[in-house]
This record gives sequence, structure tokens and C-alpha cells, in this order.
Amino acid sequence: MRPRIVVLMGLAVVLSVTASQGDWRMRIHKGAAVEEHSLGEIDSLTFYDAPPSGMVTVPAGVFIMGDGVVPCGVDEHEVTLTRDFYLGQHEVTNQEYITMVQWAYERGHVTATAGSVQDDLDGSTEELLNLDSGFCEIVFDGGVFSLRNAGYGINPDHPVKEVTWFGAVRFCDWLSLQAGLSRAYEHTGDWSCNGGDPYGAEGYRLPTDAEWEYAAQYDDERIYPWGNEVPDCSRANYGGCVGWWTSPVGSYPDAPEALGLSDMAGNVWEWCNDWHVCSLGTNPVIDPTGPASGNYRVLRGGSWNDGGAYLRCAGRVSGPNGSHVSVGFRASRAIHP
Repeated sequence: MRPRIVVLMGLAVVLSVTASQGDWRMRIHKGAAVEEHSLGEIDSLTFYDAPPSGMVTVPAGVFIMGDGVVPCGVDEHEVTLTRDFYLGQHEVTNQEYITMVQWAYERGHVTATAGSVQDDLDGSTEELLNLDSGFCEIVFDGGVFSLRNAGYGINPDHPVKEVTWFGAVRFCDWLSLQAGLSRAYEHTGDWSCNGGDPYGAEGYRLPTDAEWEYAAQYDDERIYPWGNEVPDCSRANYGGCVGWWTSPVGSYPDAPEALGLSDMAGNVWEWCNDWHVCSLGTNPVIDPTGPASGNYRVLRGGSWNDGGAYLRCAGRVSGPNGSHVSVGFRASRAIHP
């Protein structure tokens, strides 16, 4: 997204008089701290929309989706993404999910038992979080969600697991409701995103299949998020690198570094917005949305429980909407002019 340049006529007038009336100065107040600058040293001021907390800006662009090698990524084709978008800097953590699901529970947006969290908006009763799994690190008791030890300690900063696709998109809608934005997802029928146009959605949502790959390989068609070097345990948590469990988000160097994203490879698989189909064809496309329907959703990035072959930026597998110990997600949002 291009920064919005604002020309301040008042500033221009002040600058014009500094030469004859001394050195005018500007004080910027940040809480108790004060910064002071000489106006004579300022050429211009730029105002721009900063990403929401915990998110990075991914500029629009063109890339080749698929790498000709990885299963379901063999087909290579040009993809144009016309909108900048925000993407979560890291996978949603246990604590972040607890904070939001507690908020939703207190407002009647979900129902919960000791074994499950279920949707309670728009007539939906889909399971969002499988608390009954021995691998889930979240527990519900007496109206309160909290962390538990699933055998690997108390881990607020590890990615949330055992969250269904519905639980991931519902989290995005809770963010939208908190921010006063229109919800992106329908919660009846096929749960479509903004009537089938995720790029036009105002609220938070899951990244599309194309957006996820574009961000992972930004912006040089790299094989892995960190580059073209083969995977090892210094680059990602995969295949038992940390004792067959997740690691705290951001434990590895940002990759791709240019965007400041973490764990695009390994730690947990990440839900995407699209229905899954293996063959995407070879024709150029603009803002692709994937199939109109299907039985499985796209998962990206590999996990702590899988080998290095799944860490490639073009790697794509399918998930049946349900929960799993190695599946999580990160949120995104289109940037509108």
C-alpha cells in the first residue's frame, strides 16, 4: 500500500518564516516522553495506515504460483494480487485464542463445555475448538478459559492447536466485531467469505491460498520462506526438531525476512480460506479464490510433526475442516483504499 502523503499548508507557512524569525521547533508527545525537532530540518511529513498490532503489510504484486516439484504445486501459473493485505506476523497463539474466545463467550457468541467450544451465531453450532483432545492446551471450567499442561508445560506463546477451520474463521470474525468491521464470513450454508469475494471483505479473514504462498516466497520465487537452502533445525520446527511438539511463535529467524514473518514453515499447518483442489492449472489468474465448493480446505506450511518436504512455499495439502494436533492458523485482512 502506498503511504498517503499529506501536504500541510500551515507547516509550509511556518517554514517560510523561520529564516527571518529564528528556529521554530516542534514537540511530539508520546505519553510522558517528548521529542523535539527543528522545523527547518523537516522537508515533509508522511502519514500512513500502520498495520494492526501483530500484523505486517504485504504489498500487492505478481508471482508464479507452484514450483513444478511439490505435490499439488506442480502446476505453475502467473498470479496477480491487486490488493495489499495485512497478514499475521505469527501464528495465533494459545493465549491470543483464549483472550478472544473468552470475549466471545461472555457476549453469547459461543457455547462451551469441558469438551468443546461451539459456534452460536447465525444459527450455527459448528465445533470451533476441540477441548476434549489430550493435545489441546486450552481448558474451560466455570465459565473461564485457561491454559493447561498437555504434557509439555504451560505454553501461552505456542500456536493454538485442535482448532477447526470454523474455529479459525470465527476467530477472524471476533476480531472484526471488536474492531467495528463487517464480519467476513457467513455462518450458514457454505460459510463463504464475503459472498465469494474474500479480497473485497472489510473484516478479518484467513489468507487465500494464493496470498499465503505469495507472502511465503516474497518476493524472489524462493523455494522455502528463508531462501533456497535445504531445511534444518535452525530454520524451522519440523520433523521432531524440538522433541515432537510446537515451539513458541517467533523462535526462528523471520522468513521471509523482508516482510518480518515468522513460522511460515513448520510449527503448525495453517488453515487458508480456499477449498482445496490439487491441480490449479497453468493459465494466468487475477485475485484467485479457489473452487466454489469442495470437501476439504487448503493447509499450508508443514508442521512440527512432518518432514522437510512439506516446508516448500508451494506445498499444499488438504484438511477436512476438523481439528488436529498439528494444525493452527494466522489471520489476514485486505487493505482498502
